[in-house]
Amino acid sequence: IDAHADIHSPYTTPSGNIHGMPIAAALGLDHLHLAKNELDSDTIAYWNNLKSTAFLPQDLVYIGVRDTEPQEDAIMAELGLKNYTVAELRSIGLNACLAAITAQLQDCDLIYVSFDIDSIDPTETSYGTGTPVHNGISFAEAQGLLTYFAQDPKTIAIEVVEVNPCLDNEKNKMAESALALIENIIKHLS
Repeated sequence: IDAHADIHSPYTTPSGNIHGMPIAAALGLDHLHLAKNELDSDTIAYWNNLKSTAFLPQDLVYIGVRDTEPQEDAIMAELGLKNYTVAELRSIGLNACLAAITAQLQDCDLIYVSFDIDSIDPTETSYGTGTPVHNGISFAEAQGLLTYFAQDPKTIAIEVVEVNPCLDNEKNKMAESALALIENIIKHLS
């Protein structure tokens, strides 16, 4: 659940930021056919040490991704990755999206949820994150998604990431929002 796909590799990244690469690393992907960067031997060695095959593409679901580069769009299309956009969550409804996600993940033994606070629209919470993106999910939608996964017995972890109080334009509103989400998760753990 994120504003960003985080599926770049060092070969495709426009920024060089490793925080935009965890999905590619976990899928063991290089995306050499989309390469725009030439890497030195040290970077290649570091990247190869990071890569694994932690899960399969069909076991990955995106929710709320809306800030991607062309290489990420191509990778997502090639792998057939599903992204439940904010518009889709609202047009077909949160419950319908969650039912489809449950069906897609029915063969998974475990579910790991990564919730990036920038998935929430910054006008609703604040800009207390490194990469805020407009037109995100609402706080209520975030709470609904996280409550659902907290109640799923397959869920082994829910991480809440990228809260940055130093960037908050409304004192500590983002951290307070994140804390409220975490308290709600704990309240609903299965």
